Amino acid sequence: MSVPGLDAQTPGFSITTTAGDGEWRVAVAGELDLLTSPRLREALTTVVDDGQPGALVADLSGVTFFDSSALNTLLQVQRHAQEREVAMSVVASAAVERVITLAGVDEHLTWSAAEA
Repeated sequence: MSVPGLDAQTPGFSITTTAGDGEWRVAVAGELDLLTSPRLREALTTVVDDGQPGALVADLSGVTFFDSSALNTLLQVQRHAQEREVAMSVVASAAVERVITLAGVDEHLTWSAAEA
């Protein structure tokens, strides 16, 4: 399954989904906010429900802006993944890392900082 390209309604925003060796990766570039978070939720939930992954990586290393709606999306999808026994982790850009730590949910997400 692949969802490449730029979104015409949100220039500079893209989601790409790839699979390999039991791991699915959903890579996001651009701003994750109230407008784009539903697209992230849809992409991640589709992988959890239809992809039968052993592991799911939400690669947010290309995210330049991250708000509370995007954080809420990650927390909800992680709970959904856990219920289906899918290990989900997040690779966080500096913008994502900042919100995760400021909100105090770093202990509730499996995440790591993106390599610089």
